[in-house]
Amino acid sequence: MTTSIVLYLLATSAVASLAALAADEGLRRAALPSRWLWLATMAAPPALLLAPLLTSRFGLTMASGLPMGPVVELPAVVVGPDAGGDTLAVVAAGLWLATSLAMGAVLVHGHRALSRERGRWERSNVLGRSVYVSRDRGPAIAGVWRPWIVLPRWSLALPSPELVLVLVHEEEHARAGDAALLTAALALVVLAPWNPLTWWQLRRLRMAMEVDCDRRVLRREPDPERYGRSLLSVASRARGPSLGLASFTERSLSLERRILVMTSKRSRWTPMWACTLVVLSLLIGAQACGVESPVVSDAPSDAQTAELPATASSFGDVEEVRFTPFTVAPSILNREEVVRAMNSDYPPLLREAGIGGTVKVYFFIDDGGSVRDTRIQESSGHPAIDAAALAVASVYRFSPALNGDERVPVWVSFPITFQAQ
Repeated sequence: MTTSIVLYLLATSAVASLAALAADEGLRRAALPSRWLWLATMAAPPALLLAPLLTSRFGLTMASGLPMGPVVELPAVVVGPDAGGDTLAVVAAGLWLATSLAMGAVLVHGHRALSRERGRWERSNVLGRSVYVSRDRGPAIAGVWRPWIVLPRWSLALPSPELVLVLVHEEEHARAGDAALLTAALALVVLAPWNPLTWWQLRRLRMAMEVDCDRRVLRREPDPERYGRSLLSVASRARGPSLGLASFTERSLSLERRILVMTSKRSRWTPMWACTLVVLSLLIGAQACGVESPVVSDAPSDAQTAELPATASSFGDVEEVRFTPFTVAPSILNREEVVRAMNSDYPPLLREAGIGGTVKVYFFIDDGGSVRDTRIQESSGHPAIDAAALAVASVYRFSPALNGDERVPVWVSFPITFQAQ
């Protein structure tokens, strides 16, 4: 299961990143903010992974395929893993937990170190604004609920017009809640610090934060040339941004992109291109939603009432379910034989990769207890596992359903689980 979850997160992260790139370009052309887009992109893979559990918990499961209507629910059949696959899964899960704990420890240590460092900074009033003055930290903001500005001492020697723009920039960061946004993004990184795409998304989010902030600053102080000079002046002396700070300066590549965005010209085709890119991003993003999550709810249904039995009659190419009374439900007579057959049919490559899944299967049982039809009700998301579940259909033997002393044909439904860990 751990391996399939890792592959799922990598796949959905890749698709979501492509969608976000297209949307980011479209929003940039439309002069709209995009930082929240990147936070959503980081949150999408874990949210999609857990979606089946949430929908099952709140009763939001989708309607099943044919046959329609209630059927008899039988207990689940589960095929467990071999010892090697289980050991691999435990090791992988342990490494995941260790990297997440290490990342969390780094962030906590950085926060405490910054708090201690702030105790040595001088509280000052600069151009009518209350700031902290450090030796060389900043310009930046920190603090989630009550953001505060920190300036390096050398920035106080900047020409007054440039220093004003530095302060306005940090004020806009604080007003927009960018410190809280960055904190949420770092929390998402802690969930899967081994994922390189998550770190790339974090970098894009930081750049989007700065581009959005630049746009707001220029609405207040519409002088792109002077603002660009102030960016270059600060970038030539400032240290690189800390992990948890929203900074005035960024890497040279990000700085170049920010200046290009500020100086780009709009044309009559700009709105059309913006709409096209956003629509394209939605089409790409829909593909991430279509990837089957390896996390499923395996809770069996206990609902077996007198209204569930049914007989079948031909209706074109579809078996129509027609309900009839019964007193005794069918039951599996050879469960151990079925499990042996499933073990032999478990696709070896999927077993070795630690990939499992649950297939919910419809069986039509005639009045003699023989299986006459099988259909997939809910797929596992892996065609090979679905095929393996159907391949053992001929092995099943049932006791017939009874209505009093009369045997009756019925549909039954039960989950078959190939459990990788």
